[in-house]
Amino acid sequence: MSQSLHPCVTCGVCCTNYRVEFSVYELQSMGGTVPDHLAHEVPGKGNRARMNGTEKHPVRCVALTALPHLGENCVGCGIYEQRSRPCRDFPFASYGCHDTRAKFGLPALSEEDVAPWLETA
Repeated sequence: MSQSLHPCVTCGVCCTNYRVEFSVYELQSMGGTVPDHLAHEVPGKGNRARMNGTEKHPVRCVALTALPHLGENCVGCGIYEQRSRPCRDFPFASYGCHDTRAKFGLPALSEEDVAPWLETA
């Protein structure tokens, strides 16, 4: 039996809705994992960095990328293993997830959509 796609790879709206700001110490040049060229220091906040594309409207994080090997219209983080703490901490199927999906006209995730993925986490 083949497993269905994780709901996040057919969505991606969190990456087009939220400002992603994090400590500069998460940048690769400071010993972290986030590639420097994908972020910039936040003016007036010397210890904060922000993912490029999330500082303006419409928001679209530069790390959001097409994943054609998973299927047509699939998207995901191009630096998933290197992503910043706010992205790691954004809870799948949380209020923020459901609220953002609704804002973009996507249906709420059902328990059937969520359950298989929570069990494997």
